[in-house]
Amino acid sequence: MGFVDSVKDIAGKFGESVERGAKSVSNSSKKFAEKTRLKREISHIESDIDTDYIELGKAMYEKVCDDTDSEFAVTIADIKEKNGKLEELRALLMNLEDRITCSSCGANIRKEQAYCDKCGAKVIIIAPEPAEGEEEKEEVTAEVVYSSDETE
Repeated sequence: MGFVDSVKDIAGKFGESVERGAKSVSNSSKKFAEKTRLKREISHIESDIDTDYIELGKAMYEKVCDDTDSEFAVTIADIKEKNGKLEELRALLMNLEDRITCSSCGANIRKEQAYCDKCGAKVIIIAPEPAEGEEEKEEVTAEVVYSSDETE
């Protein structure tokens, strides 16, 4: 066997090695793609199940929320308390953002709007009445007056 034959033999073995490596990479890529697809599908199904649990919990809550003798009475009271707190916080945030709730459809709109973006109703701003026991506050303005008698 001559030099040329040795080179051909080495080149053939190298080619086979490269081919095996390429097949291995190809198989690994296919396996990776399949694993990724399966993980994504699992994640979507888990997300759907979580959504179903939430819907089931809300439906159960609606059925037993007025039952004070329910075994879930403590949890129900906790949910009602937290919903009340959420309403307060949302109202404070809307006030800070100069937003109001449309009296017609309940949409969150800017105070300066003349009409609701969602339903088209004319916006009517109702001034809040003072709470029980609170006096109506009068707006007081003050004017600063400088006297000519002041020394410089």
